Amino acid sequence: MTKRITPWLVAGVLLTGLASAQTSCLPSWQPSTEAERLEWQREVDEWETYLAYLPGYLSRLPKEPDEVLLMPVVGVHVAEVTDTWNAPREGGRVHAGQDIFAPRGTPVYSATPGYVWRISERKLGGKTVTVVGGGGLRYYYAHLDRYAGGLREGRAVTTDTLLGYIGTSGNAASTPPHLHLGVSSGNPLACERAVYDPLSKLVDRR
Repeated sequence: MTKRITPWLVAGVLLTGLASAQTSCLPSWQPSTEAERLEWQREVDEWETYLAYLPGYLSRLPKEPDEVLLMPVVGVHVAEVTDTWNAPREGGRVHAGQDIFAPRGTPVYSATPGYVWRISERKLGGKTVTVVGGGGLRYYYAHLDRYAGGLREGRAVTTDTLLGYIGTSGNAASTPPHLHLGVSSGNPLACERAVYDPLSKLVDRR
């Protein structure tokens, strides 16, 4: 189900500039074999573990979300991003983010200050990094080719922190190299996950 929110409200903080959201449950795919069932359960278990880490990060972060998101992909301008928010995807899903295309190996930096919350390999997202920032928003960087050297969970990051490099991991293997950038909040295992369109807050990296 998709709902419209104007303006954004996250963790009791009123957000302007990000006017659309989807609510959903995770994992966002359903297993069809025993091997997939085990993988699905592993993803559920990971979510339970990582959600327990959030309060520690939130206690050290600003209560207000960032006003802008700095373009994470080097050499790409915001005007070059084609808006694919809510575009249909296989399995009845819709696109819960924006795709930023660039040559394989292009550096990807954090769009905001925050903490590296999760580094993991996901069925859909492939090699992913999730940064938690102000207001408890989570910034999801997916389909990476590889991670930045020395990157670790719990590390404080700035907009100058290298996270990884553009690739086609996960379900992007048949597409040109790109970064999937998503923004979310809430508990996906309780169907309380809200996913927001980042495009209107993206600004060029100078």
